[in-house]
Amino acid sequence: MPLPPSSTQAHASVRSAIRPGLIVGSALSGVAITWLLVANRVPALDRLALLRNLVAGALAVVFMLVPVFRFRNHPSYLLSCGITAWSVLTLTYAILQIPFPRLGIRMGTFHFFMLGAVVLGLASALLWVVHLILGLRQQTTLTAHKRVR
Repeated sequence: MPLPPSSTQAHASVRSAIRPGLIVGSALSGVAITWLLVANRVPALDRLALLRNLVAGALAVVFMLVPVFRFRNHPSYLLSCGITAWSVLTLTYAILQIPFPRLGIRMGTFHFFMLGAVVLGLASALLWVVHLILGLRQQTTLTAHKRVR
């Protein structure tokens, strides 16, 4: 039995938000794994620890900005894409605690996930509010132009 058109369209939009989330999550996981391996297995680069941390942090921010720019007109898609990406990163973080047990001492897996979920929730809410304000401003401008004529 075929799905109603609105349900099919919603299904496609959810898939379009999850696929980039999986890609961004994989990229973030790659950055995290590389960051951790370089920090723990390449002692020659210990004197460049600050630079290493800045580069890895900047790469993570750049990858997390991909969903923001891709779904800037759809805050709910931004949230689902970001949560998907962060879930992949959290799973990687949990797996990385097996060979690096001290990784979980600073921040547990649940707290790590919640940190990302709260930041993503705030970002999508902020984007939604900005979207509402811009839409209201545009609607007010259109109404003002109709009255003048």
